[in-house]
Amino acid sequence: MKKNHYLTKIIPYIKNNKNKFIKDAILAHKRFNFVYGSETNKSPTQLFRYYNLTNLTFGSIYFFNLYKELQKIIRKFSNHNKPLWYQSWLNFHSSNEVLDWHKHHHSCFHGYISIDPKDTETEFENYKIKNEVGKVYIGSSGLKHRVNLLKPYEGKRITIAFDVFTEKEVKIMYKKYGNIDVNTGLTPIYL
Repeated sequence: MKKNHYLTKIIPYIKNNKNKFIKDAILAHKRFNFVYGSETNKSPTQLFRYYNLTNLTFGSIYFFNLYKELQKIIRKFSNHNKPLWYQSWLNFHSSNEVLDWHKHHHSCFHGYISIDPKDTETEFENYKIKNEVGKVYIGSSGLKHRVNLLKPYEGKRITIAFDVFTEKEVKIMYKKYGNIDVNTGLTPIYL
């Protein structure tokens, strides 16, 4: 796979239901805080390795439909029918909390979905993606990236990040963390 191989796609369903997605994302954030936040004082982004947003959005028909579409996008991008799993997490950030340079390890693909991205772009090592409501990005893991504010904003910037794993990456995670310290919310990507 080429270093800058990626795909972006607009999902009109998100654009047409933006306020409902925001409402359900806020509920997911409250659920996260109920389960993890008060004890750890950590954000959903910091604990990405221990939960899956699919569980926190239980009952949302909007997220249900989004996850079905996301699985299709991942399958198309991967271009194979071998076993795949994904984890997803909520980025729920004020303008002073956007992510600085970082990269994702131990996955084959990384991506994100813009629910309410405010006026931002995601800068990768060799390219930039202008964020907009409903835009999905998927590309190779391991590329350094960060979020750039194009202008300060009020409220929360809401995106969903995700990592995709093959059997090979799962074995690498087992080797690094053991087979107990794993994200038990990893979700199979069906054909």
